[in-house]
Amino acid sequence: MDGDPAIRPGADGHVAAGEAAGIDTFGGRAYHRGMTGPGERAFFGPWGLRAGWRLLIFNAAFFLFGLLIKALLVSVVGGDPEWTAWNFFFIEIVSLAGSLACVHLMAGIEHRRLADYGFTRVGAFGRLFWEGGLWGLAAIGAVVAVMALAGGYAVRGLALKGSDLILSSVLWAAGLLLASLLEEIVFRGYDLFTLASGIRFWPAAIVLSAFFGFYLHYVQKPNESLVDALSVTLIALFFCLTLRRTGNLWFAIGWHWTFNFAALFIFGFPNTGNRGGLPISGRLLDAATSGPDWLTGGPTGAEASFIIFPVLAILFVAFHLRHRKVKFRVDGRRGLTPTSPGPKRRPAAIPPRRGPFRT
Repeated sequence: MDGDPAIRPGADGHVAAGEAAGIDTFGGRAYHRGMTGPGERAFFGPWGLRAGWRLLIFNAAFFLFGLLIKALLVSVVGGDPEWTAWNFFFIEIVSLAGSLACVHLMAGIEHRRLADYGFTRVGAFGRLFWEGGLWGLAAIGAVVAVMALAGGYAVRGLALKGSDLILSSVLWAAGLLLASLLEEIVFRGYDLFTLASGIRFWPAAIVLSAFFGFYLHYVQKPNESLVDALSVTLIALFFCLTLRRTGNLWFAIGWHWTFNFAALFIFGFPNTGNRGGLPISGRLLDAATSGPDWLTGGPTGAEASFIIFPVLAILFVAFHLRHRKVKFRVDGRRGLTPTSPGPKRRPAAIPPRRGPFRT
């Protein structure tokens, strides 16, 4: 999709001190590029622990945290609760805390910063975030407008009024923002950075997007459709493009947040994560859909409508034209020239780093 050459791992071109000295680091230990024997080469490449092993460690930690979080949530909100503003907010803030703990763990082990994974402090909730938010609102607005013109969507009135509406809107906005942060930091952040360092950016983006759409949605959620799996896969791939061209996750986080907030809270579409396909409680509009699932999306919501595909096509083209320069350059080993194997050398001292969250 773009032809800019890759450079060393690091979203902003940063090279750790050990790497600059010809030393690879993992977990505080240094590996000179000429020090790998046959056994070590199965685990360590020219730039440290191989991507597959790093993904395995991260996702194992993420899975264990998930089990702990699930046990906590079951004791508080029950096994399969209907989504309310309060329990959704609680679920997402606990889940985000666990996810950030896992990413911090890997950042510390790898001597990287969260900015390397696209989660930058500079620009946080800034221009790109709000630009992405406007694009997300425009996308769901276009889907709903076409659906309404085709007779598939109608508003009957307000579902809430007064102070209840204000409180519900704040809680749902906060909860859905937390959900967007979680998914982008994990899937387009750490996972994409790590897999891209092993198999290059776009192959990694395609693999992770398909996993996100077809496994995490179609396989793991009830009443899902292949149309929804495909649309979620394409949306995830669009998020990968936004990371590639902006250099961070903030456009994707903003788009993800406003699209979901408008679809679920404002327009009142159902979601299969909510008891198999119910609209959320405490939404703004009391709306109804009518017609075939290919038009309305059925229980899977607006993103499973066929209308989403031309909208996504326009998004890809428009974003490509607006953001042409590649800024997130992690792309396998192109441009890297490891030192030829030679006699073992004493590892150079690696100066201390200030912490993982530094831009």
